[in-house]
Amino acid sequence: MKLTFSVRSVIRLDKMKQDGNCPIHFSVRVGAITTRLSSGKSINPKDWDDKNNCPKKKDKYLQLLATYLNKKESGFETFMLTRESLGKSITLNVAMDYFRDNTKVSLFKFWEQQIDLWQLTKEPNTLKSYKSGLNVIREFNPKLNFGDLSYDCIQKFDLFLRKVRSNSTGGCFTKHKILKAMINQAIMKGYMNENPYRYFKIKSAVGNRKFLSIDEVKQIMVLEIPANNGFLNRVKDLFLFSCFTGLRYSDVVNVRWENIKSEPERIEIQVKKTDKPLTIPLSSKAIEILDKYSKLTIKSPKSLALPKMANQVINRGIKELMELAGITKSISFHCARHTFASNHVEAGTYMPHLKDLLGHTNIVQTQIYAKTLPADLYDTMDKLNNMYKHVG
Repeated sequence: MKLTFSVRSVIRLDKMKQDGNCPIHFSVRVGAITTRLSSGKSINPKDWDDKNNCPKKKDKYLQLLATYLNKKESGFETFMLTRESLGKSITLNVAMDYFRDNTKVSLFKFWEQQIDLWQLTKEPNTLKSYKSGLNVIREFNPKLNFGDLSYDCIQKFDLFLRKVRSNSTGGCFTKHKILKAMINQAIMKGYMNENPYRYFKIKSAVGNRKFLSIDEVKQIMVLEIPANNGFLNRVKDLFLFSCFTGLRYSDVVNVRWENIKSEPERIEIQVKKTDKPLTIPLSSKAIEILDKYSKLTIKSPKSLALPKMANQVINRGIKELMELAGITKSISFHCARHTFASNHVEAGTYMPHLKDLLGHTNIVQTQIYAKTLPADLYDTMDKLNNMYKHVG
């Protein structure tokens, strides 16, 4: 049987203090059982609105108190609904634990609760990054709390990442980004007033995007793998499909037959990372790969169009693939997306078109791939010289 729950703020007239104030409690009901839990706050009865179960908002303090109580109540409702949607138990003890924790919530407890709230809205790898970030913060300062998060604290955290953990600039960037995002959540929920990162500039690493040249992609395409090595053949197909479409790993392994459209041949998906629609025209080579797997599966709209493999597993296979092809570069699956972009630049694709193919929102993201080669500079100058050649 599904249990219902509710919460409202009440004052305890039966526990009036000597100064005339009465403690404010949360009246919590789960199913048919109701209990009252202390909020840690008190109020004079004449300042309490009995009809609406909240403080009368007649001065700044009472307004802030009303906001505080409202956030606790709405936070409880979100917490319980999230547990319910995840199939977790809804009991009075669970409700009591929530309020006991929230009257003295710590940074680490808040972080853990926020990860739980994101279970349905963020990708598993993103949640994994936040869990890893929490472990790093605990390593930095096991007693760290909201009040400690100042500009000075962020500077010390940066030094800790670089000196103690020996993180690269890219590694530091990721850890700072995670902490900054969690602080923003704490501000939105009333645990902090200001983000110290407004004073601290997070330095990102200079991109060193590894990719395969067009000739190297051709080496992979003509590489013959024994038919009985199904694993490596699947790795090759998935990697090349990404090279031909520019799709990320999370999108490649989730392409379904309903995403494949004809006249003209294209893929229409909702990008996993950005949750934005993307349309990619399909090249003949990409269609060949899809046709290969269409013969090996029931082609229903909701079924996967390509084999599904774990990212770590496929990256191990790519290492073997590169060795067999005689390519010495250290390549991962994501390098296929960089290959797609860099090879389009080499082919002279118009930059705004490449931006749309990659699903970028800003052309600055796309221009990272537009690095000129010395030979390009000479070719460009030759073209201009030819235009002047017959003058005079």
